[in-house]
Amino acid sequence: MTTRTVCAVRDVIPAYRQGIARELAGVGYETAEPVEDCDAWIRKFRHATRTSDLRLAVLMSVREQADLDILKALRAVHDHVVLLALLVDPTVDAYSRALEFGAWGAVDYAASPVEIVETLDATWAGAVRLPRAVAVELTRVGNRRNHCSVDDTDVRRLTALAEGWSVERLARHENFSTREMFRRLNGLYRTLGVHNRHQAVVVAARSGLLDTVVDHG
Repeated sequence: MTTRTVCAVRDVIPAYRQGIARELAGVGYETAEPVEDCDAWIRKFRHATRTSDLRLAVLMSVREQADLDILKALRAVHDHVVLLALLVDPTVDAYSRALEFGAWGAVDYAASPVEIVETLDATWAGAVRLPRAVAVELTRVGNRRNHCSVDDTDVRRLTALAEGWSVERLARHENFSTREMFRRLNGLYRTLGVHNRHQAVVVAARSGLLDTVVDHG
């Protein structure tokens, strides 16, 4: 059965939403422009479809703290939904805060629709596309290797994420539900002192945890 993928585009400017929606539709994504808040849209859509073969993404513009708060609230209750932040002010701090508040990925609001879709595709795959300055800044998180307990299973999971595995693929590989894998990864993120997979991969790489070739089993 083919997985159904639906992307909601949230922004106050109709022409902007429509431009991204057209690009998404052109590469096979279903699109929506929810008039209600995103939480209500996600709940309503899932209730209406009643299928497990469904992937949802929300592409939302981030202009102010209130938008970051929405990201955080959505991540807390919809941990399977991909959240892509469209940063109106694409500073290093804005990228970092978007990821900290729950976005799976972030991209400049002014990027072309093609670039935004490419960033979304990378996010689905478990990878992250960041400007070099942002990547450099995130590596300053610090070396945590001597301050946390990371076992071989954690290293295998971090290595898989670094190689671009999705959480769904990792869950299947270890015979867990996707929800259970998210729970275990969130525990690993807390151990590392980070908030999401992208920061975890950065810390693991900087700490040398990814230096050894790991057999995924």
